[in-house]
Amino acid sequence: MLYFIPTPIWNLDDITLRALKLFKELNIFLCEDTRTFKSLLTKYEIDYTWKQFFSITSYTKWWKLDFYAKLIEENDVGVVSEAGTPWLSDPGKELIRICWENNYKFEVLSWANALSPSVVSACFDTSKFLYLWFLPQKKGRQTALKLILEQDLPVFIYESVHRIKKTLGQLKDLGFDGTIFIIREISKLYEQKECAHIDEIIEKVEKEEIKLKWEFVLGIKK
Repeated sequence: MLYFIPTPIWNLDDITLRALKLFKELNIFLCEDTRTFKSLLTKYEIDYTWKQFFSITSYTKWWKLDFYAKLIEENDVGVVSEAGTPWLSDPGKELIRICWENNYKFEVLSWANALSPSVVSACFDTSKFLYLWFLPQKKGRQTALKLILEQDLPVFIYESVHRIKKTLGQLKDLGFDGTIFIIREISKLYEQKECAHIDEIIEKVEKEEIKLKWEFVLGIKK
């Protein structure tokens, strides 16, 4: 059985009892960052002396995926991201494909991701919305931005601290004149969320009233 186990996004107290149970029971883990995961185990006083840890990311080569497929076939294995639920670009989606193709059993535990609290916290109606994950860094970026502007539904994306100014500026340059919801450091002591017209959000970013630290979730509403 393959278990996709969410880990805290920021606040390490945000852990489920079931996750801790599996951390103790399982002896093999595929990790986005083995050091981060070992630190989490140490915090909860879980002995990992005899456990095996393998590094896996979205850039893992096909031949390593074959090795992991064999590992999954013969063992109970846990998959953990550096933070949150292992899916999409974090280690996970290729493993899901492997499980479907080979009829391996897998289970995705419910809980941690940055999207859910962001959608709930937004200042506009989110009964229906579109989620586009991270925008492409180069090729396809303008196309993705134009797609956002075509939507009648609010759109949510993740964005890096290194590109948040660029993204807001590009939306403005393309004629966006609506509302931006922005949130950072979800679940941490200094969590920050703002919801206002794009001009006001850009001004707050420029004045560093919105701190440029960690990753962001943007909600974009016409």
